Formats: sequence, C-alpha cells, structure tokens
Amino acid sequence: NIFPHHEAEIAQSEGVTGKKFVRYWMHCAHLLVDNQKMSKSLGNFYTLRDVVAKGYSGREVRYALLRVHYRAQLNFTFEGMEESRQALTRIDEWLERLREISATTSPEPRGAPIPNDDFQRALDDDLNISGALGVLFESIRETNRAMDANELGPAAAKAWLQWWDEVNRVLALDA
Repeated sequence: NIFPHHEAEIAQSEGVTGKKFVRYWMHCAHLLVDNQKMSKSLGNFYTLRDVVAKGYSGREVRYALLRVHYRAQLNFTFEGMEESRQALTRIDEWLERLREISATTSPEPRGAPIPNDDFQRALDDDLNISGALGVLFESIRETNRAMDANELGPAAAKAWLQWWDEVNRVLALDA
C-alpha cells in the first residue's frame, strides 16, 4: 500500500487506544479458505462474527492465525480451528498442572527440565513462529513427562511459569 495508508491506520489506532499500535507492519498473501482464495462470490467468506457464531473463541481464532509464518499462505479451515482448540487446551492443562505444583512445598527433585531461550531464538530467525511453537510444545511434552514422574518441584514449576509469561508476552494467549 502506498503512503499514507499505514500511517493513517497507525494514527487512528493510537488515537483511540492511547497506546503504541505496532512496531512492524507486514503484509501476507491472500487468505485461503479450504485451499481457495477467500471470496464472497465463492461463498467461502467468513467474518470473525461468523467463526465465533460457530462456537470458536476469539482466542482460538488468534491462535489459528498466528501459527503460520508470515511468508506462508494461511489456509483457513474449520479443521484448523479444531487443531487450534486442542493446542490451547493442551497449553491450559499444562499451565494448570504447573500452577498446582508451584503452590506446593514438596522438596525439589533433581534433573527436572529447565527453561531455555530456544523460543526467542526461533522468533529471531525471521519470526519463525512454527519453530517457536515447536519449542513451546516440546517444552510442554518434556515438563509433562517430568510432572508425571514427580521430577518437577515447585521451584522448577515457578521457573516454567515465568518462562510462559515471557512466551505469552509474544503470543498473548492467556485465557
């Protein structure tokens, strides 16, 4: 888009909210719906209101849209919405388990997995969201295994919750 399109969008948004709107502005390819370009004439045009009316939350829509790299074409499907719902359920259940463990006073076992910077490193690689989400779900898998084996104590659980806070500053997925 040519000047002043983006500048006007930013000015309007910041004027209404009083907050910085964006630091980076990127355009993606046209949205596909069931592998076809979204179009009213094809009858595959959905608004957010339509998707929410089908029982999906704004949070689930957000996850479905953010999980695809900005250079890749996004193909919206209701199967993808179900996958988003399942992914968010997995995150929520993991957080619940971590919160329960962090509230205990049990002794700290040795050898529990600890958070690292791999999530941020993936994002630093051309906003590799697929890689970053892979790190998130690998971390969930590892910590769930440690929790199942009673190898994750309250201090480690708190560390993972702090790590999640950093991750969630990027993803904004908290329920």
